Amino acid sequence: MIKNFVCVILLFCLMSSCSYKNKETEFKDGDKKLVLAKEDEVLNKVLSMSLDEKIGQLFIVGIDGNEKLSEQDKIFIKDVKVGGIIFFRKNISSVPQTVGLINEIKNLNEISGNVPLFLSLDQEGGIVTRLPEDVVKFKSAREIGNINDENYAYLHFRLMGEVIRNLGFNMNFAPVLDVYTNKNNRVIGSRSFSSDKEIVSKMANATLKAFNDEKIISVGKHYPGHGDTNEDSHYELPVLSHDYNRINEIELYPFKNLIQNNIPALLVSHLMYENIDSENIATTSEIFLQNILRDGLKFRGIVITDDMIMKGLTNKYTIDEASLKAIKSGVDVILISSGFDDIISSFNKIKNGVLNGEISEFELDKKVYNILRIKKLYEVNNNPVENFDIIEINSKIKNVLNKN
Repeated sequence: MIKNFVCVILLFCLMSSCSYKNKETEFKDGDKKLVLAKEDEVLNKVLSMSLDEKIGQLFIVGIDGNEKLSEQDKIFIKDVKVGGIIFFRKNISSVPQTVGLINEIKNLNEISGNVPLFLSLDQEGGIVTRLPEDVVKFKSAREIGNINDENYAYLHFRLMGEVIRNLGFNMNFAPVLDVYTNKNNRVIGSRSFSSDKEIVSKMANATLKAFNDEKIISVGKHYPGHGDTNEDSHYELPVLSHDYNRINEIELYPFKNLIQNNIPALLVSHLMYENIDSENIATTSEIFLQNILRDGLKFRGIVITDDMIMKGLTNKYTIDEASLKAIKSGVDVILISSGFDDIISSFNKIKNGVLNGEISEFELDKKVYNILRIKKLYEVNNNPVENFDIIEINSKIKNVLNKN
């Protein structure tokens, strides 16, 4: 938590390039008062939003729809007014189907008068592929790392970003920033670029640049580092004994590098470093989220949780309890892939946390400001997308794949 008011002012100046002149808007929390220029459209939008609208922005949720939205899907958009949607294989089959579903979502969001949505997916390449079945598969991160050519990595991920953008998505949960230092690691494996932190950093930076050039929001993962785990956090909590000196040297190295290059978002994973924070999973750790990430590494983007239904988290907390604790500890966005009741319960838990003072509305507004700032920076919108020539795009992909 940022406790020094001067730091709060500096943070918002960095976010908005604000100047203290002309017309002013006041942003208050008790005896705190932040004055920003009225030309800051993002701040003015935040100040115009209801409490429910603000809390909705803190959620990225999964949906059931494929050919069309389910009634519960529509509730997330119309009533909960979520900040984003994540798509999985069940939601994506062909290019025309995907474009049709995304256009239905965008249209419903537009007529509901909502802030444009993060439309996200996990498209890493290799074994983690979410693109439609009629799109040629891209290489895995490990294959790219083995080639170890930044120019080639850029071409590969620029084309991936083009496909993602053409389908209507604006956020991708990639690149993987984990340094693969444990050959027994079942969950990372070929998803990591390398066991060499320098190669991971170089390839990830090429990916970030490629996605930026396609206006795709990169979400680096799995902070603070999942590369040396024996356990899979989908099923159990990985516990590591590394101290800060070790992770600062290895695990955090790619994160530091990409933060210096302004990566817009990071995903925090459900794991524990018991010699750094023996009481909290990283997702709910103020040490990792505030002391290390915000204060130490100077990260100014948005922090998104890994899926809150994963056993690495739910073996310790209920989903709504963990959601509140994560927001209080420094997370900006809660990701819940399924479970209508869990999503609604988590929304209400956070709302009650604001109403009873566990979360100040000032802190809530800062999170929402940062979310909307990223959306504006990457030109997230409700505009419909058009079908594209799958034969042409597949030809381009094959051409890039055959270069190495």
